[in-house]
Amino acid sequence: MTSVLYQKYRSQDFDQLKGQENVTKLLKNAVKKNQLAHAYLFVGSRGTGKTSAARILAKAVDCLDLKKDGNPCCECKNCVAIAEGTFLDLIEIDAASNRGIDQIRELKEKIEFSPTEGKFKIYIIDEVHMLTTEAFNALLKTLEEPPAHVIFILATTDVHKLPPTILSRCQRYDFRLGTDDEIKSLINEVCKKEKITIEDDALEVVVQNAKGSYRDALSLMDVVYSGQERDKSTITLEEVRRTLGLPDSEKVLLLLKYLIDGDGAKSLEIVQGLEKEGINLQQFTAYILDTLRRIFAGRIKGSLDKSFEFMKDIEMGVLHKLINLFLDAENKMRYAHSQALVLEMIIPEMMKPNASSEIKIVNRDMKKKMPTKTEEKAEIVTPQVTSTQGESAVSLAEIKEKWNTFIDEIKPYNGHLYAFIGGGHIRSFEGGTLHMEVPFSFHKDRIETPKSRNIISEVFTKIYGVPCNVQCDVNPAIKPVEESDADTVLKNLPVFPKKKEEKKPVEEKKDKGFKDIEAIFEGI
Repeated sequence: MTSVLYQKYRSQDFDQLKGQENVTKLLKNAVKKNQLAHAYLFVGSRGTGKTSAARILAKAVDCLDLKKDGNPCCECKNCVAIAEGTFLDLIEIDAASNRGIDQIRELKEKIEFSPTEGKFKIYIIDEVHMLTTEAFNALLKTLEEPPAHVIFILATTDVHKLPPTILSRCQRYDFRLGTDDEIKSLINEVCKKEKITIEDDALEVVVQNAKGSYRDALSLMDVVYSGQERDKSTITLEEVRRTLGLPDSEKVLLLLKYLIDGDGAKSLEIVQGLEKEGINLQQFTAYILDTLRRIFAGRIKGSLDKSFEFMKDIEMGVLHKLINLFLDAENKMRYAHSQALVLEMIIPEMMKPNASSEIKIVNRDMKKKMPTKTEEKAEIVTPQVTSTQGESAVSLAEIKEKWNTFIDEIKPYNGHLYAFIGGGHIRSFEGGTLHMEVPFSFHKDRIETPKSRNIISEVFTKIYGVPCNVQCDVNPAIKPVEESDADTVLKNLPVFPKKKEEKKPVEEKKDKGFKDIEAIFEGI
């Protein structure tokens, strides 16, 4: 290969753009009918062809021998100059590195000059969302009243960051990610032209890691081909994994198998082994999620891959739980100090409960019913949970004994979380999960955010020596630990009755707004 693949095989006309037929059809018609807009906005993920489409559009509007279907000829001097990057009337600006107002002012000064070589002067502004507010304001005036000989093509991966005033002045075209089949077709087409042979399994891995990006697919193939041992004629699965630094699929499947079997010790051994080997745990988690997605789809379709046979008989609810646990872990890893700990916290969630980890209520009558007030005095065996890291067991009594210390340790991290935890009641500690009751759903939502869960687990490990997850249930019947500030404020509010005989206690005068405020500050 004389150049990188994604540059060598960059699309040169609308028909060569992969997977964007919805966009190319409209652009070809606009060129063919000479119904061109003064500003276009190309939106989509990286590697979907936005910049290539912008250059093709520039070719088409300045082509000296336009085809009947609206495609550029790609042979006239203007088309060739654009392809080679020497066309004077095509100005490309990278907004990521030229994002200030000075660059936009310079653009505005030059924009009035007529085209040198073509009919139109084309400005392509890539990653336009990176412009500063001042630069956007300066650009806005130009977009409102552009000269007739100027066409703007803005490209962005984050359209939500653009001001509405910019969006309203552009024709928007959305570029979609490629499907696995489309990415595979592109790679096969390029491999055939480059005389590259790749195993089907290896090709599947490249496709999966491209994640719908055509450019990323070819970039990955570049890396794989460059790293191939020259005495081999075929790119193997092992070479792809080694070159791209991907986790061993065997370890992925083993971890899932051990989790399904509830084997905490072996699951922990896998995670600790990954950490010792320096494996990127975020990438490993992403690969597990991709594997679970394929298993999930296979189970629904009834065509599970042979390598996933161990998952064929598990309940869909268990598979759903696994997916949620790893999705949660992927989110937590962005903030965690210890990514290995985040993965280890999944293990107790999947471990099979035993006699020492269940709350046993001794009911003399052995009746399957809710306990009455008399039965609430039934004997409760404190749950014992063994840490996945081998520390001594932690009982509910021990947790309660150091609870105030635990709460105090949370305060420096987050004052609000300290208040919400302090206003709750411990219910149980099972399988590494701390079950609590809180008086309001607002408290539950705040405690169960990823950031709060990370703080709780970190402090819990510090105080009790074992990690934990937290799960809250809302129980309006429980009272805050101490009188809230909201109560104090409300009790001292002045009351202005209409008539003397209509005076009522302050408590009866609380309206819905007061109750909402009280709910927010309860337990503080």
